[in-house]
Amino acid sequence: MIYTLAILAVFFWSFNVIIGALLVDILTPWQIAFFRWLIATILILPFTIRSVIRNYATIKRHKALILWAAFWGISFSNTCVYYAARTVQPVTLSLIGATGPLFLIFWDWLIRHNKITHQQMLGLVVTLIGVVFIVLFSRADKLGDISWRMGDLWMLGTAASFGFYSFLAAQKPHSLPQFSFLSTCLFWGTIFTIPPFIYDCWAHPILHLTMETWGILLFLGVFNSFVAYLFWNWALEKSSTFKVGLTYYLMPVFSTLEAWLLLNEKISAMQLIGGTIILLGIFLSNYQKKI
Repeated sequence: MIYTLAILAVFFWSFNVIIGALLVDILTPWQIAFFRWLIATILILPFTIRSVIRNYATIKRHKALILWAAFWGISFSNTCVYYAARTVQPVTLSLIGATGPLFLIFWDWLIRHNKITHQQMLGLVVTLIGVVFIVLFSRADKLGDISWRMGDLWMLGTAASFGFYSFLAAQKPHSLPQFSFLSTCLFWGTIFTIPPFIYDCWAHPILHLTMETWGILLFLGVFNSFVAYLFWNWALEKSSTFKVGLTYYLMPVFSTLEAWLLLNEKISAMQLIGGTIILLGIFLSNYQKKI
């Protein structure tokens, strides 16, 4: 049951790149992000407001941690996906995005100076080779297209900021319940999206949203955000972060199948090769036994 919840959370998250591709010509990235997190915050606060009030003193003492986590993990990280979706195929996005947890190892080493094992270093290097392979060879005809390369960089930004958010979330005081931490991050993450949302509405007015678009946004806010985070946090409370975290690497599998079924996207041999290299690097970084 625990891993079912974690897998369902990853399944819902995997739609992020698909939704980015569907809405890319309708809303700007910051407009998508604002509606997504506004819906999620409205849904989660009724369940957590009492806990937030009870733990207000703890939240106030650790406000810097919460604000940093809200910005990098909620506002910035997810918005990068929608910028990347403008120029990069969902399959490629999901493969690059799967490197996110590996950045947690990097940030932990950089900030807390925790030792990176030789096995983890090997996994990081192999994963980086896979990302470079996809960026350079998955669409060789676009090598000179700067906007296409920027899409890959946006997705790497997503992976790096997700890793940083995970690092910050690991520093959460034990006295602060998971849901109080999460709902506070969602609230402030939504607040951070308001200024760029207002600017985008001025520069790119929202003239008309169809019922289909509102349906996609509702799915994004309910399942991709609210339900997914609830399931993920429940799983984390009942099992180890290591075992639950391994389910995150199912995301490229889900996203690839969804892109094939919903967007009729073809999967190239180069994507398969690059994805295999990335998954090998991830396996090496997480395998508990010595090579």
